[in-house]
This record gives sequence, C-alpha cells and structure tokens, in this order.
Amino acid sequence: MPEKRPPSYPALLLTQNKHRFYFSTVPVDDLFDNCFVARREEDPQKGFQRALSESRADDISHYLSSGNGSIPTNVVLSAQPEAQLQYNPRSKLLSFVRVSRAFLVLDGQHRLWGYSKCPTRHRVPVAIYDGLSRAEEARLFIDINTNQRGVPAALLLDIKQLAEIEKATETLLRTTFDQLQTDSLSALHGKLSPAKSITNRISRVTFNRALSTALKSEVVRGLKQEDLYKLMRNYLNAFDAELPDKKLLVKAAYFEAMFEMFDEVVRGCMTARENLKQSSLQEAIRPIAKLDFSGRGSLTKKGFSELMQAAFRKGAAVSADML
Repeated sequence: MPEKRPPSYPALLLTQNKHRFYFSTVPVDDLFDNCFVARREEDPQKGFQRALSESRADDISHYLSSGNGSIPTNVVLSAQPEAQLQYNPRSKLLSFVRVSRAFLVLDGQHRLWGYSKCPTRHRVPVAIYDGLSRAEEARLFIDINTNQRGVPAALLLDIKQLAEIEKATETLLRTTFDQLQTDSLSALHGKLSPAKSITNRISRVTFNRALSTALKSEVVRGLKQEDLYKLMRNYLNAFDAELPDKKLLVKAAYFEAMFEMFDEVVRGCMTARENLKQSSLQEAIRPIAKLDFSGRGSLTKKGFSELMQAAFRKGAAVSADML
C-alpha cells in the first residue's frame, strides 16, 4: 500500500526581513486538533499566552454561525518540527503532517476556538511562520500584541448607526449626545467628543456609561424623547450653574458620579419642589455642587459619588421650620 500523502492547501509565500511565512486557508477540522497554545500559567518557563475565555469563543462561534458574520483576519501560527511543513513553489501548495502539536498559536486563539465551536465548518485564514525558535515566537507574540492598536471604543459607538446595528437605547443615547453637543443652550455645547477621547471633553463612551445609569430610573420611564432631553439638559445646566469649578463637568469620574445621583436628586426635587425646572434642580444639587474636593487627591467615580451622596442627604435633613 502506498503511503498516504499529507493534505495540501494553496498558499502564498511571503518574506519580510529574515522571516518567511505562508498565507493560506485551512478547513477548521484539518487545523484545530493540530494546534496548541503555550499558556503562561501552565508553563511559566516557556509559556506566554493568556488564559482562554470560553464565553469569548462562544461569541465568535455565534457570530460566524449567524449567516452574516465573517472574520477576514488571519490566525497566526508557528509551525513546529513535528508538522514537517513543506511548500512546493511550483504548485504553490503547502502540506503538513497531522499531529497534535503541529502548530503553536501566536495570535487568534479565541478566533480559532470560535471556528471550532461553530456548527458551520468554515475554512480558517492562517499565516504560518516556519523555523522560529521559542525566543523568536515569544518576541513575535510581543510585537503582535503591542504594535497592533484597536479601534477606539468611542469610534465604534459613533459608527454603529452607519452600520445599521444600533439598539434602541444606543439610538437614544446617540441622539441625546448629539443634541447636547450642538444645542447652544446646553452646558455641554462644544464639550463632547464623539469619536475619540480628548482631554477636557466627555467622550461618547463615558457619556453612554453615565446616562445609561440615569435611564434605568423609574422617573424617566415613559418620557418622550424631547422631554427626556429637556430633563437631561436641565440637570446638566443646573450643575454647570452651581459648580465653582466648571472643569469638573467634563471630568469623566465626576460626570459619571453626577448621574449616579440622578435618580435620588430627581425624586427629591419632585417631592420638595414639584417640578424639574433648572432653577429647582439647582436648589436640589447646591449642596453637591459646593463640595470642595481640594486636598483629596485624584478621586474615582466611587469617591465622588460617596461624597455627593453624603452631602445631598445631609442637605435634605428635616429641620424645625418644616414642622
């Protein structure tokens, strides 16, 4: 019986400086069982990969099986001697022996696992390095994970509308953000940054995180969008009018702490003043706005929030003239 030849796949050879690697696509069933990961916790001396997150792999699997998803980026592998990697430059075919540790995964371990979990058996785009030492593999892993920069989260939020994948809450947050940025009567007019983080500007990420807290309040449930916008503008303008240090309004930790207080402040204002006009909200938040944070160092959202709560509740205490 003639010896069965190992499978082969169309591939392109690319040389960059001293490194050679091959671009190809390999059926996931021909690939997954032949790959391994050098995890740091399993091999402190030679491992360098992070631990796997099964939930992340599941997300990738669901995305690939949705019928619309695609992942064009390569999984990066390093062929081990056991793979007996061979490339025919004339036929441009790449072959390897199917063994359990044929390829070390340098980048894309979650993608590869997601492909394996997906009911649809896709081909996996791969870039395969050959002849690397373990030190070279570790250096390449460092290069991949330090030189590649992810897209800013604010930009991804900003273009969700364009991609037609916004949820209803995201649409509400986006329109409120855009209105507050362009409305000349808004305390945040010109002080928001839609697509990236900028000093002395509130990013869309911070804004969404802060207002998402406020939107959970029962007091805003059922409000029309234009009425919700007026309330948010009144709330922000009240702080802006009362704050001695206007820069606090665009400090991310302070901004988020303000909206941690939103439900309590609005309920208190409705009970005591029976309206939510800016002037009434100013009276309600005055004990908070007058807080002096000098000498307290760099406070987190939790730090600001705890001080605000203490000041507001103290200011709302019962006095004799109320009786």
